[in-house]
Amino acid sequence: MSRGQMAYDLSDLLRADGRQALEHLRLKARKLVTGMLHGTHRSRRKGTSTEFDHHAIYQPGDPFKLIDWKASARHDRIYVKRQLEDTALQVRIVVDRSGSMRRATGDGPTKYLQAARLATAMAYVILEERDRFGLSIAGAATGSGRSRGDAWLPAGSGEPHLVRCVQALCAREGSGGDNLAECLRVQVEQSERRGLTALVSDLMLDPQPVQAHLARLMAQGHDIVVFQICDPTEQEFPFSRWVRFQNLESQASGTRIDTVPLKRIYREEFQALQDEWRQWCRRNGAHFVVARTDSPMETVLCEYLAFRDEIGRES
Repeated sequence: MSRGQMAYDLSDLLRADGRQALEHLRLKARKLVTGMLHGTHRSRRKGTSTEFDHHAIYQPGDPFKLIDWKASARHDRIYVKRQLEDTALQVRIVVDRSGSMRRATGDGPTKYLQAARLATAMAYVILEERDRFGLSIAGAATGSGRSRGDAWLPAGSGEPHLVRCVQALCAREGSGGDNLAECLRVQVEQSERRGLTALVSDLMLDPQPVQAHLARLMAQGHDIVVFQICDPTEQEFPFSRWVRFQNLESQASGTRIDTVPLKRIYREEFQALQDEWRQWCRRNGAHFVVARTDSPMETVLCEYLAFRDEIGRES
């Protein structure tokens, strides 16, 4: 697909300085994972990792190399070492590509471009750790009964998989109505191996259907992180005059509004939306991250992974 047919290309989504900032990052699993591939995360299955788990009494058939001779001598019984097998973390990145994600301030990046940059940065970190990720893009809702949103790429690894995902992200800008709940419903039905689901959206939608599907994913054993992509003017609402606003998810013409009496009400509503998501995530053990479009997405991801690493050491 040529640049002329695409909204962006790889250089737009993952710049050279961004790759350097991400090289030494790790996305650690907060829960024990159950994968079959060798990676860098602890698994419930016992295996051949060098990370010690516990001693067990020797049973006929146990390899002699697992015998802990020092422990056996102290207790006058033969003990073997059990380790936790290293396994691959599986991540599904869900990106909102509805019309509201086309919002931008001045010449700044759109919310969708920043969402795609965040998704690509996360994919890069995942592949550097030899883990696996899948990509779901929740595009415009249609009346055709389409059940997989705009794109559904199964979990994979390696550079060719990254290229396919980047091509899907680059294909076009946000458009049409919200379809995020349907996209998550499909993921619930797929019953993928438990891992991490990272939702990247402006959350300008009815939260209840989306939260209901996220709760079902958590019941399946998935870890959840929600990234809210915010345009600065959406968060601050700096207007103090008559302004024409347009619904980016519909073809309706814009509406001219006096923003002075609206400012306080809007800010309260926007804050209430963020608070609802923040409280829902806290109650359910998920993470909530606000990512402003005027911040580098590599920085947003670095800060989140540092936070994730810190709470992982405390637990």
